[in-house]
Amino acid sequence: MKKGLLGLVVIALMVVGCQNYDDQFDDLNKKIASLSSDVTSLSSIGASVAALDQKITSLQGSALTDSDLADILDEISDLETAVESIDNTAIETEVADLNTEIDSILEKLGDLLAANAFYEGNLTITNLGQLANVQELMNTGADDPTVTVKGNVLITVTSANGLKDSIASVNLILSKIRAVQGTVTVTSDADASLPALTYATGDVDLNGTDGKAAITAAKLLTVDGNMSLTGLTGVVAFPALSSAGTVQVTEVANKATVTTLNLGSLTGAATVQTSAGNLVLAKATNVHLGGVLPAVVTLDKCVDFQHLAGGTQGDLALTIGGKAATFSLGSTKFNGTITVTTTGDISLANVTEIATTTLVSSKSANVVNLSAVTKIVGPVDINAKSTDVNLTALKTLNSTLNIHGDATIDLPALATTAVTTITAPLATSFIAPKLATTSVVISLKPSADLTVSILNLADTTTPVNDILDWARVKTFTVAAQTNDLDVSAAVIMATLNFTGKQVTPVAAGAQNNSLTITSANTKLKDLVISSGSYLGTLTVSASKIVNLTTAGAIINTYVHSNADLESFNFGHSHLQGDNASLVSIVNNDDTALTSIDLSSLSKVATVEVTGNAKLATLVAPSADVLATSLATITVTIHSNKLPGTYTPATAPTGTVTYSAPVITSAALSSFKTWIQSNIDVDIATPIGGATDALIAANRDRTHVAAGDVALATGSGVTGNAVVFNLQTDETDNTSTSAAEKVTLTSLMAADNNATAGATGAATDDDNDDEPALGLGVNTARELATVAD
Repeated sequence: MKKGLLGLVVIALMVVGCQNYDDQFDDLNKKIASLSSDVTSLSSIGASVAALDQKITSLQGSALTDSDLADILDEISDLETAVESIDNTAIETEVADLNTEIDSILEKLGDLLAANAFYEGNLTITNLGQLANVQELMNTGADDPTVTVKGNVLITVTSANGLKDSIASVNLILSKIRAVQGTVTVTSDADASLPALTYATGDVDLNGTDGKAAITAAKLLTVDGNMSLTGLTGVVAFPALSSAGTVQVTEVANKATVTTLNLGSLTGAATVQTSAGNLVLAKATNVHLGGVLPAVVTLDKCVDFQHLAGGTQGDLALTIGGKAATFSLGSTKFNGTITVTTTGDISLANVTEIATTTLVSSKSANVVNLSAVTKIVGPVDINAKSTDVNLTALKTLNSTLNIHGDATIDLPALATTAVTTITAPLATSFIAPKLATTSVVISLKPSADLTVSILNLADTTTPVNDILDWARVKTFTVAAQTNDLDVSAAVIMATLNFTGKQVTPVAAGAQNNSLTITSANTKLKDLVISSGSYLGTLTVSASKIVNLTTAGAIINTYVHSNADLESFNFGHSHLQGDNASLVSIVNNDDTALTSIDLSSLSKVATVEVTGNAKLATLVAPSADVLATSLATITVTIHSNKLPGTYTPATAPTGTVTYSAPVITSAALSSFKTWIQSNIDVDIATPIGGATDALIAANRDRTHVAAGDVALATGSGVTGNAVVFNLQTDETDNTSTSAAEKVTLTSLMAADNNATAGATGAATDDDNDDEPALGLGVNTARELATVAD
């Protein structure tokens, strides 16, 4: 067992008074109880030995019988067996555990003793006599506790006062100082250390005498006053120091040069400086700081600068001049004028708001990390040869933003700006999908092919007022265009991705924004209207569009005279609640356009598909939602390349019944179904009702004027006609073996039997002699001849 434990406990109790430390002994008590249980067998054996001894004592002076002797020998044999069977391993383990517990208790008691160890008064060592006096008053053995000095500490070590030769003794005393209730002043020609010092209530002044000594205090946590570091050289590090006032670092020219400065744990308003408002270290290569930086920080040789504390930074001019320096700043907000000049990357990853800021880096292909900045309230100039300026969190820009080096400006969150300018003279790509140009001017690389993505181009009349290099935009994307957009001034634009913004509430004629592509856009090949788009009118006229894709909701669609159009991926729908839709696809006569499917579009009032020289496939709109009976439905289809067949009528004879002609065409069949659906709506719910005679009368047609192609009425029950003119352009005549591809109109004109009709009197004819008017299928009787 450990010796002296009781004495130590008594001393501890005398020092700390009536504090309750019972919990520290709980585990020890458990160990003792366990040991007690382990030696129970020893107690039993001891009792057996005592009983045997008593028996032998009682037999003294008596004659032993053979039986008595035999019993005694048997009991001794049993005891020998019991003793031999004892396993003392557990006891040895328990004893070892007890020793460990006692060591821990002794350590805690040592801490308690140290916590209450004091040095009364000032501790002063400026000569050998004072050193001897302090040695008498303070124990400096390895097991002696550290002390709190109730006063100031003043240490001066020089060759002149003889203490330099006794620096080992001085350092023993310094090693026992844990806290100082006053100031600490250490001036030394030899290396000195305060390894236990954690706290000083006054100022701390450490002076290495013009670079002759290093003075350290690795555990120093708090200085209630200010701290002065004078004449220290090489590595100057106080890595644990978290609280102090002003830390003054003073170099001595050509004698004391700081190469590494580590005060990175400083917090709050603590400031490290070499003079008021300045931190200038000419040869420091590694500088780690906390707290608030002074207004000017100049580190011409620094290659590793880290500012680790958060908070708000005021005015700052920071220069990090070492080769390919790494740099970071822990501040979360800039509210002053900030200038950072460095040779490497700039990391401001913690800053969320910045005011007037200039960032300069000479490194090629470097990184400027502003990834947490959400708001800019002052002019920002990033003059760096950077290929990566990270402003991905920026939401609000209230002042100018100049980015000189980055070729790609990516501002995915930017949505709000004051009246300002974004300038990026080397950028060829500008991506800000939430940004409307209402109050911002964008200036990019001149004479370059540009990619621009924004929310809305505000000044569509004069786009260069918003995008200075509008004529150089090659790829353009708008995510929610509100105003009418005409991109004719963007003369090199090759790709346009368009999304229009919905006008709310939905009402007839409310969705009135438009997109216009004209002959001025000679380079525009691809136009995509996105699935989330809302558009009043799309006009693509005489353009060089090759691929046209529509989606979303479009009210009116005009695609006219586009000689290069190869594909029209028609995929848009109607905006329910607005006016009925119009589709006009006309005179795309030199194109490779072969197929159009209108089935995605419902509630259509007008379809015009004419003059598309290679259009061979056409599908009618959807009948899921139809225009009301008040709408005039107009369908015009001719002069395309739609195929079909025509089976002429058979004249009636005495033995043959009249048979009407049959028109077979996939395109006309799909329109027949759609037209009939619109007629049925009109007949089913006419204004004021419809008589059988009126309905019957409107199964035929009434010409407007001879040769007029304005179409005759279809149902006309409400006075809002369903009118149509349907033709196929490469039509086979089934009555002849000759291969011919002619217009449906010509075959209908040659079918005299259809003209005569079932009665031969031409009063119920099935072709109405329409070729004379240049018309195809345009009456209910003719529509009935189209095969389903």
